[in-house]
Amino acid sequence: MSITASSSLFWLLLLLAFSITITWYFYRKNDWLSSQKPGVKWGIPLLRGTGIFLLLTLLLEITLLVNHTEVEEPILITILDNSSSILQYKDSNQTKRTMNELIQDVKDRFDGTYQLAFYTAGESFKENGMLTLKEQESNHAEAFTYISEQYLNRNIGAILFASDGNYNVGSNPTYPAEKINLTPIFTLGIGDTTPKKDQIITNLYYNDVVFLRDEFPIEVDLEAFKIKQKQVKVSLTQQGKLLGSQVVNYTNPAYTFKQVRFDVTASKVGFQPFTVSVEYLSGEFSKVNNSKTCYIEVVDSRNNVCFISNGVHPDLAALRAVASSNENYQSSFLSPKELFEKGLKPDLVVWHNPTLQFDANVSAYIEQHRIPVFYIISPSATNQDLTKLNIFATTNGRNQSDEVQGNLNPGFSAFELSDECKQTIPYYPPLVTKFGAMNPLGNTEALLNQRVGNTVKKEPLIYFGKTKKNVPYGVIYGEGVWRWKLNEFMKYQHYDHFTELFSKSFNYLMVKRAGMGLSVQFEKRFGKYDRIGVNANFYNASLEPITKPVINLTLTGPQGKKYSNRFNVTGNHYSLDLGTLPSGTYKWTANTLHEKKKYSKSGIFVVEDIGLEQATNTANHGVLKQLSKNSGGAFSALKDYEKLLNQIEGRADITTIERLTIDFWNLVDSWVYMLLIILIFASEWFLKRYFGAY
Repeated sequence: MSITASSSLFWLLLLLAFSITITWYFYRKNDWLSSQKPGVKWGIPLLRGTGIFLLLTLLLEITLLVNHTEVEEPILITILDNSSSILQYKDSNQTKRTMNELIQDVKDRFDGTYQLAFYTAGESFKENGMLTLKEQESNHAEAFTYISEQYLNRNIGAILFASDGNYNVGSNPTYPAEKINLTPIFTLGIGDTTPKKDQIITNLYYNDVVFLRDEFPIEVDLEAFKIKQKQVKVSLTQQGKLLGSQVVNYTNPAYTFKQVRFDVTASKVGFQPFTVSVEYLSGEFSKVNNSKTCYIEVVDSRNNVCFISNGVHPDLAALRAVASSNENYQSSFLSPKELFEKGLKPDLVVWHNPTLQFDANVSAYIEQHRIPVFYIISPSATNQDLTKLNIFATTNGRNQSDEVQGNLNPGFSAFELSDECKQTIPYYPPLVTKFGAMNPLGNTEALLNQRVGNTVKKEPLIYFGKTKKNVPYGVIYGEGVWRWKLNEFMKYQHYDHFTELFSKSFNYLMVKRAGMGLSVQFEKRFGKYDRIGVNANFYNASLEPITKPVINLTLTGPQGKKYSNRFNVTGNHYSLDLGTLPSGTYKWTANTLHEKKKYSKSGIFVVEDIGLEQATNTANHGVLKQLSKNSGGAFSALKDYEKLLNQIEGRADITTIERLTIDFWNLVDSWVYMLLIILIFASEWFLKRYFGAY
């Protein structure tokens, strides 16, 4: 223990003398004290002097430094690969017994001298997990990431990792393992690295969503091991119907890689299963990996973006090119009158210069059918014309224009732009806007504010809001965005950031907002071993979430089997855990009754059997050897695990460490010290009162 102070400790002598002087001065002519017994006569002044001295000592800001030594035993972490690929190899039952024997031997040898931690790695990283060898994914990177974070600055003596080395989720485990400094990793290889005679469909490449009657590709990666020159047929089927087949030739008897492409026409709406298979050859290691199924969602509609104007302008061409570049959009150009007369109801209207030959019928039609609008305001519009839109107010009565640039609003939260896009926007050329102040009506959020030189104005340049009927709208307060596109192309030879800016603006305006009634949030794709969860909300007429209605969910499985479930109330919403389901396409219907009115939502989702663990037939001991080499550990076959345990036991660098910690005890912050001072002065007062001084 040591003592530090803000001033020299020699000041304690002066404080002691000062305390004695003050005490003497107070009691020097006290007749009552002079008549008391010696114990009282000297004890009461002593209490006074001690209390004053302790109180004055706080001025020196004295801190006591107390040293503590902590002894930490080395930690031995054992990680066991719990994925189902372990069972693909010969003598898999013996492998599981050996892994259990390894756990017991580690406990027998090192319990008491090491801190022991046991984990299983597969779909997830679990402490003291049960060794089942049934998990359908191998995420080894997660294991080493967890250890590097949770055991930071701990005395990790060694890591023992038993696996076949195959990982199919996450990155290569050697990368996160590098963050675990000064820790040897001892790896135990499971399985056979010798390729077997086999054909494997390793990957399918396809679009998750396609449109009805569109042609789309399905590309296949096919690997063949130890198959002599042979011709095999690769087929594509849909629910048993043959859609096409191709013949591939294997030329290398050791290993051949082939890519096959099928062009398919989407002929039916919904999740459609497409199965690729290669004919089975006698003597193959596995038949399971000879086929793979993908599920592609076929939809029959695109978002319809309608551009309307009573004139032509390059801004319309630039923005329409953004919509045309997105395969999910279908764009058209009409006059406002044509939109009204044809009774069209697009998902979004982009209205350029709406005040030019303004038609109140068109505006009323758009409002009646709750169509989102993106307005492009011309600087030539008069205040009288602009008031008809009822979205902002202006204070300038003169027909003048101004040039302003855009300044990103850091608080904008409706959607997120990429960093590259954010860096490009401030350098776009200025837009031509109407001169004067502009004040948006209602609740709005600015994406860009107006900027003149280095001065940022409070008026927005591009902003978004909602009408009284809760319909979203957007405003570009000026013309000339076509120059933004041209400027970006001149600088970067692309206009990706321009496209991103307005594509995300269109998406935001077309998102269907929740109204009164039932809302169900259901993902469309799940893995065979995923737990399937679904959430729901019910909104009353004030658009407030309520949980009074009972919501039921009916599932119809691939074979027509139905499952009935009821949502649970969680806070102000509903949730339901469906667990895991067999692979296939499922239809769901959620329904409820509220105030004698029925509400219903329906949809489909797919459960995919990806089969990651069956995509290989050999062990990958190269990864394990690299882990050991990089960390200074060693590699061995699982059956020879005792060799590695002997090495761990004999390592001189795996040892107990001592850590010195220092506790700071400041007198000013010590309640014990303050309590002592209070007790001293309280004792003085009590004794004086007890012996009749008061």
